[in-house]
Amino acid sequence: MVNDNSGEERSANVATLESSAFAARGALRVRRNPFVDFADMRNRAFAGLRELSAPPDWVLFLDADEVHGPELPYIAREILPRLGPDVAQLDGYTYHFFGTFGWITDIARRMMFFRYSPRLRWTDPVHEKLVGLAGKTVVIPYVYYHYGNVLPPRMLAEKHLRYFALGNKVPRPPDADQADAEVYLAKADDVRPFRGLHPPAARAALAELESTYAGDLAGLDAALRARRNFKATLVSTFRAANESLRVNLRHAERPGFFSPRSATGPLPSGSKP
Repeated sequence: MVNDNSGEERSANVATLESSAFAARGALRVRRNPFVDFADMRNRAFAGLRELSAPPDWVLFLDADEVHGPELPYIAREILPRLGPDVAQLDGYTYHFFGTFGWITDIARRMMFFRYSPRLRWTDPVHEKLVGLAGKTVVIPYVYYHYGNVLPPRMLAEKHLRYFALGNKVPRPPDADQADAEVYLAKADDVRPFRGLHPPAARAALAELESTYAGDLAGLDAALRARRNFKATLVSTFRAANESLRVNLRHAERPGFFSPRSATGPLPSGSKP
């Protein structure tokens, strides 16, 4: 169910949607609505789901600046069916990249799947919240990737100004023409190097972006390293250890419930993500 709120007579993305596997099997519905705010956007999509004779059991909560790893089909196929009716939400964790693709601020818990109900609705015009879930939350030690804060300073400022105009309760961000790398460097003490691998689904796009903005990214990377001191490095090391422990302890809560090795293995013959 796609809420096309581009405001265009025919969005440039419609052709991509129409060539998708969803459209090929008749599972795609596109509705055009004006953009009001983020809660309204999601509620209008929910309105379309209520029209279906067979609404979905689960909904994947995924923003456009997030990328999952190859474990996602396994989670949808193997984990969700094992959750009882008393479970309404499945959470994972995200790496939050900042400035460049080589730095993160944290590994944060994130709502990933939620059980659909016609009672659900979204509130708040920006950083919207889901209301009406009835049931408990299960958390698994799965980490995916959030790239929303890897933008040139001007684009990041424009994004924050739009959020502010919608009612985001923060001090007014600087104008886009005043934005510079200091927006990233001011938080040099709060970031740490990313030591892992980017997900396969994102690597081609990241390589293209790194090639296009090589000078800007390399300059910011060097500036972040120069701005950090020994204390910041030590603190971020302890934070990284604490966050990794928090994620890994989820294995102890539900032994054998989520196995990354089986999650990343080949799909059984005949199965589809």
